[in-house]
Amino acid sequence: MRDHPSPSSPGFWRSPVRGPRFTALLGLVLLGGVTVLFVTGLLSYAAYNPNLSAVNDKTPDKGLLGFYLFAWPTDPPWLYRLTQGVHVTLGITLIPVLLAKLWSVVPKLFALPPARSLAHALERLSLLLLVGGALFEFVTGVLNVQLDYLFPGSFYPLHFYGAWVFFAAFVTHVVLRLPEALRQFHRLRALRAERRGKGETLPERGELVAPRPADATVSRRGALGLVGGGSLLLLVTTAGRSFDGPLRATAL
Repeated sequence: MRDHPSPSSPGFWRSPVRGPRFTALLGLVLLGGVTVLFVTGLLSYAAYNPNLSAVNDKTPDKGLLGFYLFAWPTDPPWLYRLTQGVHVTLGITLIPVLLAKLWSVVPKLFALPPARSLAHALERLSLLLLVGGALFEFVTGVLNVQLDYLFPGSFYPLHFYGAWVFFAAFVTHVVLRLPEALRQFHRLRALRAERRGKGETLPERGELVAPRPADATVSRRGALGLVGGGSLLLLVTTAGRSFDGPLRATAL
């Protein structure tokens, strides 16, 4: 009987779509999007004016995490609608990008050994917190929009503290991966220039590339188009809930 490879084996993951470029592009979108989500989320929390009174303070144990709080301005009156609208709309729009990004790096979650060095151990820990934090924040955020409070406890402290854990893991992961990403980028440019001079196509290499890929059912461009189309559909059906204009008619 032929043994089947385990998820920790590179041969288990055979999709030809996975690769450094595919993952890098999704990561670049999330890098900007998650940063905007974090900032607008903090602004939305500040709009509650938790320092005004104990009734307003949903997270009395926040400590230093409330260092940025300020008195929310009363003018312009649409300011909160803008910040919260961007937060909710962008968060929902990024769901396909997040899912595609997680799918593209799922082989890394099963890679063995768990830690090859201290830096690798920190990277794996940040990745665990990053994935868990992202799923927690997006799921609780969507449930809150739908008024489905299936999670234990109040949404505000859960989402607030979860955001700090997620963003801390996000920053740690970026810092740990950035040097290697830059080295790979410069190496890729050099190899591409060399291959271009010879009229050859540069193949992708890396731990995300399947050693024995299965037959392609969709190209990487097609996969990116599918992700982008899903995000566009969510944008069209969500933006009108927060903003006026033609998208109001398409909001669900």
